[in-house]
Order: sequence, then C-alpha cells, then structure tokens
Amino acid sequence: MTEDGIHNGVSNGTTSEPSALSEPELEAINETWTLIWNDKKKNGIELFIKLFTHFPESQDFFKDFKGLPIEEVREHKKLRAHALSVMYALKSFIDNLDDEETLDALVRKNAQNHAERGVGEREVKMLLPAFMELLNEQLQEKTTDLHKSAWTKLFGVIALVAREEQNHLK
Repeated sequence: MTEDGIHNGVSNGTTSEPSALSEPELEAINETWTLIWNDKKKNGIELFIKLFTHFPESQDFFKDFKGLPIEEVREHKKLRAHALSVMYALKSFIDNLDDEETLDALVRKNAQNHAERGVGEREVKMLLPAFMELLNEQLQEKTTDLHKSAWTKLFGVIALVAREEQNHLK
C-alpha cells in the first residue's frame, strides 16, 4: 500500500472511495475472470445485452443501436467489436492489478475516451449488475460474497476514475 492508501490500484476507503482489494479478493477476480475470458466474444456480447436489458437507455449511447430491438443489436457487428474491445480493456486492468501505475494509466485512458462521449461514473456503475449476472451464470449460481465484493471494488475504482475524468472535462 502506498502512502495515499492505494493498494493494487484500489483506494483504501478513507472517503467514499472503494477500499483496497485483499489478497483473497485478488485471487477471486483472477479465478473468476478466467471463466469469462475463456469465451470473451460471447461473454462480452452477453454483458452488453444484459446492460441494455437492465438499462435500456444505455443503448442510446451507441448511435448504431439506438432504437433497434435487442435481438438486432445482439447480431450487430459493431456490438461484437465493442464487446470484444471492452473484454480486452477489462483483461488489461486485471492483468495489472499488481502494477498500480500502469493500472491507473490504463483505467484513466479508458475513462478519458468514454468521458468524451458522455459515458462516466453512472454508466460504469450500470455495468456492475450486468457483469454480476453474467458471472453468476458462468459460476452456475455459485457466486460468493467474496466474488461480489472483489468485483464491486474493481468496478468502483473504474467508476471513480470515470468521475474524475468527467470532472476534468467540465
């Protein structure tokens, strides 16, 4: 942990920020990510379909998907491409949980790219329920509290950086 309370890219919770990932949480993320990553294209598409189902307004951030029925969106080539891009971004974050500087730079760059399109903290937080549903399906309904807390903290960091980048644009 650094002097500012950061451990593995996650702040220690001295404010309303996410708390540090514990070693068991790091292991839980790495272990469960393997299940998601093994079929990254399919799981990425499912993540977005779940997002669009839980939060239909999120579909409007994608001009090519705006107003389309969910089944047309599911088959859209641009969904496949973006879903895969998101999965690679998540993998880069997970691969660098032990390298705080690189993790911060990766998350920050991703947040900057999205902030320019009006996608920020709120939208990142909208991904968590969809991701947890996907993870629960992959774990065949055996998602533990450890899995939930670990992924919630990781998404919390991504959302926090998204908020910071949105504020920089104002």
